[in-house]
Amino acid sequence: MSTTTQNEFEYQVLACFRKHANTLRLCEPTFRREGYVITATMSAGTSGKVEFRCGPAEYVTEIFIYTSADNKRWSLTDLLNNEQIRTWILKNKPDMSGRSRLEAEITFAFSLLNEGLVDIPDFQWLASKA
Repeated sequence: MSTTTQNEFEYQVLACFRKHANTLRLCEPTFRREGYVITATMSAGTSGKVEFRCGPAEYVTEIFIYTSADNKRWSLTDLLNNEQIRTWILKNKPDMSGRSRLEAEITFAFSLLNEGLVDIPDFQWLASKA
């Protein structure tokens, strides 16, 4: 992954975080670069944390949610096992029109945190209902 891609990842995560800062109960992201992989981590105090990762082989944005209550790590695959989340994801696929794949994926991930998980008991610590 080029430094340019890592810089774009940081920019997109920060831009989306700031857009959702009033509704998400997450601290500002911190970034860790390890070779070709870049990780953004946003904590929610003692409730849990969210990680976005981008790196080889596909260079797609991966999402991981860590819940402190049950000490579990949720990947997108785990989230898709929940019918309500799966339905939300199918109705709200990333919009690729006029933007990079990286921007679309990060925008989608923040929407999932802010809207798609808000009614799921395991994730109510993430966002405030509007």
